[in-house]
Amino acid sequence: MTADRPGRWRRGTGHAAVLVAAALVVAVTPASAAPPGHLPGANGGGTPGAAGIGDPLFPDEGNGGFDVMHYDLAMRYRPDDRTVTARATVSARATQSLSRFDLDFDGNTVTGLTVDGRAAGYRRDGDELVVTPARSLHRGHRFRVTVDYRADPAATHHCAPPNSPITSGWLPTSDGFVTAGQPSCARSVFPGSDHPSDKAGYTFRVTAPDGLTAVANGVPAGRHEHGGETTWTYQQRVPMATELVQVAVGHYTVQTAPGPDHTTIRNVVPTSMAGTLGNDLAVTGPQLAWMRQQAGSYPFATYGVLAAPANFRFALECQTLTLTSAGMFGALPQSYWSPVLAHELAHQWYGDSVAPARWADVWLNEGHASYYEASWADREGYASFVDRMHTAYTKGDTWRSQYGPIAQPSAANLFNDNVYDGGALVLYALREKVGAARFTAIERAWAARYAGGTGSTRQFIALASSIAHRDLHGFLTAWLYGTHTPPMPGHPDWTTDPVG
Repeated sequence: MTADRPGRWRRGTGHAAVLVAAALVVAVTPASAAPPGHLPGANGGGTPGAAGIGDPLFPDEGNGGFDVMHYDLAMRYRPDDRTVTARATVSARATQSLSRFDLDFDGNTVTGLTVDGRAAGYRRDGDELVVTPARSLHRGHRFRVTVDYRADPAATHHCAPPNSPITSGWLPTSDGFVTAGQPSCARSVFPGSDHPSDKAGYTFRVTAPDGLTAVANGVPAGRHEHGGETTWTYQQRVPMATELVQVAVGHYTVQTAPGPDHTTIRNVVPTSMAGTLGNDLAVTGPQLAWMRQQAGSYPFATYGVLAAPANFRFALECQTLTLTSAGMFGALPQSYWSPVLAHELAHQWYGDSVAPARWADVWLNEGHASYYEASWADREGYASFVDRMHTAYTKGDTWRSQYGPIAQPSAANLFNDNVYDGGALVLYALREKVGAARFTAIERAWAARYAGGTGSTRQFIALASSIAHRDLHGFLTAWLYGTHTPPMPGHPDWTTDPVG
């Protein structure tokens, strides 16, 4: 993510299917509703699933007792009152015998809920939707939870930690909406297991009046016109974290072109700005080819940028479809927004394909993205890479004092300078330690070995040591967990500013 800081933008916070009319009815007809409240499991036995997975920073994120396999999200946008009627079907596997379980959801109004087609009890507990199936679910059982609900994209939510630029998963636009879920706001858009470690496949079915365009992550999988509306279907087969979901409706033009690795470049721009932004976003192809050289084959089938007609001061690495504000391109020079786009593209490898195992590992997302952002800026002649690393080094002790070690951020300051440029500095130190060739081998191996899954700081240290054929545990531990910035290899003259 790239998020704003005072006075400036801040870098860093895929089966085709054709819908028929019957499927469209399913998308908007409520499931058999049970009255809110507790229904004991008819079979008895089982125990409640935990409300969260126990992430040290955000213990209530995600859910215990099951693993999500797939989300089917059907949404209908109503421009008359600018609301969304939706059905979310969550397909999961029980990892314990469950008498009840939670879904992360702070959305507006639940109108019905079933488990495996049977009415189930449910109640709201803060941003948890507590579900009691009519019968307990046995360990290993694959089950489906269907939740019907209504959403108001303009409603206020409080789903994000302090100091986050994103405070709701919905971002209204003048003609529709876009979504932005990082780090824990996807729960205001749809019910699920809202932690990056619980990745799943997705099907999106988005209905909007004719004249509007709906886009989502992944690969287009059909379009069905009916009675003045169009339903757009997209498939994201590669597992994706909830925070990376993108669903958007508006007056958009979709511009496609062939990309490297048999990919399709898909940029989405406001129709009124298609000419200007289309020219600006032509940088997507060269950036994609360049990042492939750094990190290996692109991990998805499509990639592009969604430039939304709304004023927000961040960019977000939604899987296969980076979210930006269209206003960024007019307000800032290319020397700024081009590196920002490189940052979000780098996330497709580091943060999207390989998600953080826990939120304390977020430097693996933002440090990598900031490293390649600075590398692109240097390549294009916008700013010196080494100068940026030197500046980060001088601030190293100050950042550690203010935010804690790079791999130990706090919940209150998850996205901070030390995670972004401090994380990039760790990677620079690693490159200076092992040499450019082995560093590139480490980067490619990391992106390949953990593709489609998650990775931890401990795993990164172990892999780097293996690829470099030397024990890097002490070196990287000092850089990632130390309270003081270690000496920079190759730069004995570099010093840190005094703290205070």
